[in-house]
Amino acid sequence: MAWWCLDGLPGGLAEPWRELWRLGSQPLHCIPPSSPPTRNGRDCRNLRRENIDDWTQNLETSSDVEMFRPSGSTGLIPPSHFQARPLPTLSRMAPTWVSDIPLVQPPAHQDVSEKRPDQRPQMIMWEQDVSGNVQEPGRRGRSVELEGSQALSQQAELISRQLRELRRLEEEVRVLRETSLQQKMRLEAQAMELEALARAEKAGRAEAEGLRAALAGAEVVRKNLEEGSQRDLEEVKRLHQEQLSSLTQAHQEALSSLTSKAEGLEKSLNSLETRRAGEAKELAVAQKEAELLQKQLSKAQEDLEAQVTLVENLRRYVGEQVPPEVQSQTWESERQELLETVQHLQEDRDGLHTTMELLQVRVQSLMHILAMQEEELARKVQPSDSLEPEFTRKCQSLLKRWRDKVFALMVQLKAQELEHRGCVEQLKGQVAELQERVVAQSQEQAILQRSLQDKAAEVEVERMGAKALQIELNRAQEAQRRRQQHTATAEEQLKLVANSVSSFQTWLQSTVADMERATTRLPSLSSRVSYAVRRVHTIRGLMARKLALVQLRQESCPQPPLATDVSLELEQLREERNRLDTELQLSAHIIQREVGQAREQGEAERQQLSKVAQQLEQELQRTQESLASVGLQLEAARQGQQESTQEAASLRQELTQQQEIYGQALQEKVAEVETRLREQLLETERRLNEARREHGKAVVSLRQMQRKATREKERNQELRRLQDEARKEEGLRLTQRLQELERDKNLMLATLQQEGLLSRYKQQRLLAVLPSLLDKGKSMESGPRAPGSSARVPPAVAPTSRESIKGISGNGDHPSHPPTEAGEEDGSPTLPQGPPIPGDPWPGAPPLFEDPPPPGPSRPWRDLPESGVWPPEPPRTDPPQPPRPDDPWPAGPQPPEHPWPPAPEVDHGSQEEPDLDPPREEYR
Repeated sequence: MAWWCLDGLPGGLAEPWRELWRLGSQPLHCIPPSSPPTRNGRDCRNLRRENIDDWTQNLETSSDVEMFRPSGSTGLIPPSHFQARPLPTLSRMAPTWVSDIPLVQPPAHQDVSEKRPDQRPQMIMWEQDVSGNVQEPGRRGRSVELEGSQALSQQAELISRQLRELRRLEEEVRVLRETSLQQKMRLEAQAMELEALARAEKAGRAEAEGLRAALAGAEVVRKNLEEGSQRDLEEVKRLHQEQLSSLTQAHQEALSSLTSKAEGLEKSLNSLETRRAGEAKELAVAQKEAELLQKQLSKAQEDLEAQVTLVENLRRYVGEQVPPEVQSQTWESERQELLETVQHLQEDRDGLHTTMELLQVRVQSLMHILAMQEEELARKVQPSDSLEPEFTRKCQSLLKRWRDKVFALMVQLKAQELEHRGCVEQLKGQVAELQERVVAQSQEQAILQRSLQDKAAEVEVERMGAKALQIELNRAQEAQRRRQQHTATAEEQLKLVANSVSSFQTWLQSTVADMERATTRLPSLSSRVSYAVRRVHTIRGLMARKLALVQLRQESCPQPPLATDVSLELEQLREERNRLDTELQLSAHIIQREVGQAREQGEAERQQLSKVAQQLEQELQRTQESLASVGLQLEAARQGQQESTQEAASLRQELTQQQEIYGQALQEKVAEVETRLREQLLETERRLNEARREHGKAVVSLRQMQRKATREKERNQELRRLQDEARKEEGLRLTQRLQELERDKNLMLATLQQEGLLSRYKQQRLLAVLPSLLDKGKSMESGPRAPGSSARVPPAVAPTSRESIKGISGNGDHPSHPPTEAGEEDGSPTLPQGPPIPGDPWPGAPPLFEDPPPPGPSRPWRDLPESGVWPPEPPRTDPPQPPRPDDPWPAGPQPPEHPWPPAPEVDHGSQEEPDLDPPREEYR
């Protein structure tokens, strides 16, 4: 629609048409998502791609008001229009249906356009009068009232006309709104019809797919039936061919076996005749050899008697000897004893090696501990006053004594190690000599065993000769047994042939029954095929009924003008339906044709099978005739078997005669072999006696060596026992000495600690006197002083615990410092302690070394009592405690704890390293 066609419409009606013109001139992908609102809110539409059909439907006119109905397009846009397609070249041109719009406007719009030119001059005149009145205010005169009344009348007429026109426009708008609502209702009805058509199309497609599936199922059923029938026919043919081939093969095998048996019987008869002639010749030769062997046997018996007498004389001369088995057992026992001794010596050597390594590890650890202690002493001992050199001298002397003791122990360990090494080397030499002797004895024993094996092999050779003669006799017996087996196998094969013929007859009957069952199955298969055809026809009828119902439904409903794409799709569906109908008809014809072909083929195969059955019956008759001929041959073979049994009896008699002759010859040969073996036995006895003499000498020398080894072993055990006793005594002595040294060290350390605490106490008291004199008020207000002190302790000094002071002072008070009231109540004075030393591992413990004691009432450590403290502790009323196994002083009190490590106890019997570092709990 051109823009000049929209000028005559009112603003409310022309706005949607202009908007549609603007949207129609653009391609679909350029349409904005929503259009601007028009003057009427009800005519506003959101212009989206989904609402294009609504806009086109709104443009259709109703029957009451003649709207512009486009002739080229129906207003429905097919779904294929929204697919990706190349854009048209004339995208901004007017749509095709604009040319079909009539240029003549409706009568209502013509009245409006005709009335507007009449109203324009009046409005222009009124405006000119008003402007003239405004522009010429000075001309007012007597005619002002007339002009004013005229102007008012004109204005009133103009207003009344405009009011009438507004009412008429409102009526037109109402009519247009009603028509638009009717159009909406119609469009909604058309949309519902389209949806129904779409559903009908989907249902038609689903039915078409169902028909296709049914057709495919019928095709599959047909194929399965064809395959089943072909499979049955192939199986029948295969079974028939297999049975034919098996029967023919069995017949041929039976014929070949019979012919081979006949040939074998002929060959065996010929071989028996030739063997009988050869045996007769061998019998004559054996008789001659038997005479010669008898003469040799008599000579051998005489020689044997002479040898027996000689052996008896030698036995009387030599005496009864020990059998070689007993001697070999004694040798083995002695050899085992020697090996056990060697193994024990090796174990002792390994143990000594391990002890030596452990002792070396202990020495290295002791050296390392001493070095660490020396470094710790050098680090801790720092000169603080003038008396430090004496203390360092005492420490160095104590360390020197400790090093001397360790050095003495190391020298002793080294001496023991050297002595042990010499013993081990001596034992190694003895073991090597014993091993060489054992090797020599084993070689001699191996030589004697080889000679015995040689003689046993000669005896076995003679036995094998005797066995060969026995094998020849067994062969003759086996030949006779084999002939009997041949006759038995011939009878069995004849029975097998009869059984095979009967089984073939039964198989033939079963195949005929199978063919009859197959022929009975053909009608059932044909009925199944006809049932499938009827199902196809029923499906076609149902499809035709549904299509007719759909056509009637479409004819009953007024079809709105559809889009070209929908009509094309309907045409395609109809073509597809026609094609499916034709395919169903063709498939039905094909199924019928194939069923007919299958029936014809089944009939032809049945005829062929009947022909084959006739041929098999003919072959069965032939086989029966051949079996009759075979029976005749079997009777002939039985007659030949009887003759062969008679010949076998005669051969048995000859064989018994030959066995007697062979027995005599064998006895003669055995006698000769006995004589030869007796000579060899005498030679072996002579050699054995010589070996026994040498063995006796070797046994005597071995026993002497064994006695010497036992003596050496006893001597070594005695030496080891003495060394162990000496080591134990030395260990006890060293432990006693170490206990004494430990006691002296503890006493000395107790005195040093006590004197150091007193000097520290005096120094702290001197420091505390000055601030107590300056500030007596503060001392009164402050808390109770620490027990054991008579002056105020500075805040920088921390008091020690009661337990440490008890351990140092031995639960007693120092004579030079009487306790205060708090100290009397406790019974154990508490001495103040100096500030903590930086780097001290045990800050709560008492100091190791203090300043040397000043001259005063303190006593030297030699004058201390046995308890190690001063003053002496009063006797306790507590019950005696049981002594501990690891307590060096079971009767006395425990020494005070001190970080100085005790001397390690060297345990020569154990292989564990001593624990040289004391536990940390001792210092707490």
